[in-house]
Amino acid sequence: MRQLRGVSALVCVLSLAACAVPHQRSEARIEKTAARETEVARIFDRYREVRNTAIELLDAKPLSTVETGPVLAIDSGSFEVSQRLARTQKTDTSAVEVTQVLAPRFGAYPLWFFAVVRDPDAGVSRVQIFERESSVDPWLLSASPEILDGTTLPQIRRESGAPVTVKPKDGVGMSMSVQDAAAAYVKVLSDPKAPEASSIVSDSFIEQMRSAAQTNGSLKGVTFSQTWGADDVRYALRTADGGALAFVTLLRSDTYDVKEGLTITWPEGTPQQAFLASGIAGSGKLNYYHQVLLYIPGGTGKPRALGQYGGVVSADAAGTASP
Repeated sequence: MRQLRGVSALVCVLSLAACAVPHQRSEARIEKTAARETEVARIFDRYREVRNTAIELLDAKPLSTVETGPVLAIDSGSFEVSQRLARTQKTDTSAVEVTQVLAPRFGAYPLWFFAVVRDPDAGVSRVQIFERESSVDPWLLSASPEILDGTTLPQIRRESGAPVTVKPKDGVGMSMSVQDAAAAYVKVLSDPKAPEASSIVSDSFIEQMRSAAQTNGSLKGVTFSQTWGADDVRYALRTADGGALAFVTLLRSDTYDVKEGLTITWPEGTPQQAFLASGIAGSGKLNYYHQVLLYIPGGTGKPRALGQYGGVVSADAAGTASP
């Protein structure tokens, strides 16, 4: 039986922890600035210590003190793969550089801020969001898409020195709102012939996902289907051109219905094989999280993804055994 090679990404993430800093505006409204740039080095050192402890133990529990949501799910999936394959992971000792920290001002919790961390060894930068629910809660990493070194991020608009945020349903100055862009992006991923295809750039992520789906759909004796969903957008910054830079979390589910007498297997050592060691005989599903950095240009420009990362987070199979 022909083997499938799924799409996955190795996750390497950072998180920060800092105290809120009160900020007085002219209208006498107290606002909180998420974090100061000068605190990053100390906070990052703390994160690396937690991260390396989790890697040594292959245990996501320590990471739950510095990560949340899909980021934690993807990292937990990575640890589970290593455990099932009896492999270790390298601790985080590579040289990294924090190239940008942007801290919006908020009138109330939760607070969040934006950071770009470059990993020269990997040739990527991680564009990250850290959120804090209250003054007594830790900062948790909640988004971390990756961009290649050659990718240029749009400039972020500032007012009184602070970056400007965008509400998810605010489409002023853009071809569509951030939330509408996320919905259109999902429809294009689900169906290349969707009416929304004319309003979204067919970027490298869409092409990669489409190619993988076509490969899976071409297997003889297999009925393949793929569904996509988007979470509500929570983080978006206004760009200098009047557009927005948004963090969009996508859930992808790949379903395989296999003809009786056949079995789908994956190459030894892949995340898919780790989750479904015996393959799929009958029916089965692999679930992925992808976090996409979506740029909606100002004016009539079409939304496009600048980067992403993701991985397998769970699997289900009927009629076959998994470890």
